[in-house]
Amino acid sequence: MSRFILTVCVLLLGACGWFKRGDDGLILNPKDDYLTSIQHNELVVPEGLRELTNTDPFPIPPSPEQERPGFYPNRPPLPDAIYANDNRDEVRIQRLGDRRWLVVPEPPTTVWPKLKQFLAENAVAVTYDAPEVGRLNTEWLQIEDTAYRDVIRSVLQDAKQEAPLLVGKDRYLIRVEQGLRELTTEVHARHENDSVTMPARDEVVVIESLTSQLGAAEDELLSEIGAYIAARVSEQTVSKVALQIGSSRKASLGRDADGYPVLYLYLDYDRAWATLGQALDNADVEITNLDREDGRFEVNIPGDLFSGIEERKGFLCRVTFSCDKRAPVGVTLQVGGESQAYEVSVMRADGSGPLNPDLAQQVLVLIREYAA
Repeated sequence: MSRFILTVCVLLLGACGWFKRGDDGLILNPKDDYLTSIQHNELVVPEGLRELTNTDPFPIPPSPEQERPGFYPNRPPLPDAIYANDNRDEVRIQRLGDRRWLVVPEPPTTVWPKLKQFLAENAVAVTYDAPEVGRLNTEWLQIEDTAYRDVIRSVLQDAKQEAPLLVGKDRYLIRVEQGLRELTTEVHARHENDSVTMPARDEVVVIESLTSQLGAAEDELLSEIGAYIAARVSEQTVSKVALQIGSSRKASLGRDADGYPVLYLYLDYDRAWATLGQALDNADVEITNLDREDGRFEVNIPGDLFSGIEERKGFLCRVTFSCDKRAPVGVTLQVGGESQAYEVSVMRADGSGPLNPDLAQQVLVLIREYAA
């Protein structure tokens, strides 16, 4: 009888392994199913019922794709914060040295047709059109001493008289690119005069390195394009041929081999460094020290900027009301490896190691959202 009881006990103990909750047991444990969950497609309303539906006044933004979700074994990763700033959704011109470009808070697929419409309404033909790379060239324009009614010829006439550069024909080379933030677009322009230098080939994609003959003509053109888009003169349409413009991102969030968040900037070093400084300043983050040679910013993060995700606070700071002090943080800009991009990471101010991953993620999201 004792042998029988012992055998039953052994079998029951072995069976416990079969019924354990986990990925290799009979009863699966769903606690980590969120790691592989995906967002379903939007609800499709039948054609006859669309007029009965109302626009959702509180739309839910799409969930960002989480890089390396296995880094969060016991808890779901926090969603990215949503930031608001009065001037982030304005059309504006950005400058860096002699470089200038227009930033539009719309995706390239809607900016591209508006730009084409702007040129058409000013009676300026397009001789080179490559929407897959966001490039177009205007026709060569002969500017004479006469009164023009369109904006583009008037801009060129004023700029040539101030230079002065009254001879030769003129044209614009325009490039539309994905902006640093999602759903934003950059518009770059270069002015050429055929009497000054040899004109560039139409197939040239990167126009920022080309020599500009009249900087004032570029400034005024970008201002007029920005005013045209901001005034919503043209209805918002989507260009399917310009879908590839948005595929070449200037910034992306990822994680390194250890699972810590990294912001990749696909820019040259001068602009990457300026972008970091401007983003921190726009976000009202105090910069206490910076070292351009080492690519490092030392900043103070306000204690209430990311409420709820800071590292756990102790009882003493809550009693002494010292929990809301600004926390020193180091932001580094380093040359990337295989990614062919500059990598922005967030470290502890004393260099002892990475910051809390949740807090580091939100700092990088803040930099990306306030970058321009």
